[in-house]
Amino acid sequence: MSTRTSATPSASAQSLYHAMSGLAGPLSSGEGTTPDFAAAPRAAAGEEPSVLILGAGVGGLTTAYELGRLGYRCTVLEPQTRTGGRNRTARKGDKLYELDGEGDSPVLTHTCAFDEDLYLNLGPGRIPYHHRRVLKYCTDLGVPLQPYIMETTANVLHSAGHTPPSQPWRNRRIANDTRGHLAALLSAALTESDEFTGLLRDLLVKFGDLDEEGEYHGSTRSGYDEPLDVHEFPRPAPPVPLVELIQSQFWKHRFYQPVDYLWQATMFQPVGGMDKIVHALTERITSEYDVTVVLEAEVTSIDLTGDAVSVTHRSGGQELTTTADYCVSNIPLPVLKRLPLTGFSPGFRNAVAAVPFAPTCKVGWQANRRFWEDDHNQIYGGISWTDHPITQFWYPSNDYFSQTGTLTGAYNFGNHAEDMGKLAPADRLRMARDGAAQLHREFLEKTTVPQDLGVTIAWHKVPHQLGGWADWDPADPDHQVAYKQLLQPEGEGRFYVVGDQASPLPGWQEGAMMSAQYVVAQILGLLPRTAPKTVQVPDAAFLTQGL
Repeated sequence: MSTRTSATPSASAQSLYHAMSGLAGPLSSGEGTTPDFAAAPRAAAGEEPSVLILGAGVGGLTTAYELGRLGYRCTVLEPQTRTGGRNRTARKGDKLYELDGEGDSPVLTHTCAFDEDLYLNLGPGRIPYHHRRVLKYCTDLGVPLQPYIMETTANVLHSAGHTPPSQPWRNRRIANDTRGHLAALLSAALTESDEFTGLLRDLLVKFGDLDEEGEYHGSTRSGYDEPLDVHEFPRPAPPVPLVELIQSQFWKHRFYQPVDYLWQATMFQPVGGMDKIVHALTERITSEYDVTVVLEAEVTSIDLTGDAVSVTHRSGGQELTTTADYCVSNIPLPVLKRLPLTGFSPGFRNAVAAVPFAPTCKVGWQANRRFWEDDHNQIYGGISWTDHPITQFWYPSNDYFSQTGTLTGAYNFGNHAEDMGKLAPADRLRMARDGAAQLHREFLEKTTVPQDLGVTIAWHKVPHQLGGWADWDPADPDHQVAYKQLLQPEGEGRFYVVGDQASPLPGWQEGAMMSAQYVVAQILGLLPRTAPKTVQVPDAAFLTQGL
């Protein structure tokens, strides 16, 4: 058994220490320079520490990448038949499983029947420009990226009782008519005649596209009342009355989410599917580093009572026990808390049990005709919103002007996800079709969007996952204690937790990679193994849903 690395930062590692303890540390928002562990000292030949990594999600694979290239002997135990965890891209022939009604046995829910060249991201689907870690790993691994469109002014919003089914309001009408009405109200309230008020009134005219009297009667920003014609220039579309906009409560349906920093342009996606990141990580660590990935290896217990970590797992019909100098767990907390954990502190056990994982569902469709790009819709990417339980509807940001494509026909949370997850897969698809038809009548045509080309996933029912992300609440005092606990190791620096679940960005791959880098720095002795006195608990609802 090799000697574990000292926890005292070496002089040559001070720059890396500062990078990790600043914006890149546990209080980070995701910005800042990512650390370069290539500058860290390699493990001495013949004394390479051994590491067991439990779970081949993005956090586990990133840990294996960073430790593997420094000479650590890593073994990744993954219970599924694939790497990636919640980074899951559905393709033709893929089989999807969920737990049955009793929550015990996995059952087949779908065999994906998309055309050979089509795919749909069932987990993460976008990479913000400020997620520097993900972008750097994509660059280092040679994963090509393309723009992901979060919003277009042609996207639509449907609000029951206000916008008729299949006649939803366009994004540009809501945004610009609301701005115009509010600007007119404020302009009318200005009674002073000083220079500042004059400048403010002039700003409001431009801001709301008001007329010379400071009134709003519609704007070409919202579109035209009819198509362009060679004989005359069409008039602006008549504005939606302010009372109708207010009564629709459109702002409660995530209309302004793309304005929040996490979702602001520019965003990216890997060419060919989000799982390209997973494939590249897996290929690199297994072909170039001393990393072994064992699939269908389900961890059944973890023991810290000896001078090493002992992990028991089922593999190939056998019960096996493996020991290592270090153990890094990427196991989702709802799964980890079900395992026998020997030698762990009561504080750690309480932390693992303290935070639930959020329910979330997605639905994907193959459309045999890209109707959203036709002369009527003119939609090229972005998201449409609805108060129907499907919540949102994504259009592809790739393969424009081709014949077919895939659509994300639902992405929901909370009670909507709980209710949807209780339905049989066929009933979920029927519900999702009903919601989609309120945005696009084309969903009434099953030749355009075939029912057998739909797929669904309820992440809170997926084996070995049991949810979308850690549902951290900064107002919960138990979460305050638990989050700090998970940022420091157990067993005298032998056992660590990684993943977006132990990061300031739950639900994001950037969070998983940030957590992996944080733990690697602790193992290398570049960061203290005791968390700071005060840590900020992430607000999962805001960070994942914009609420």
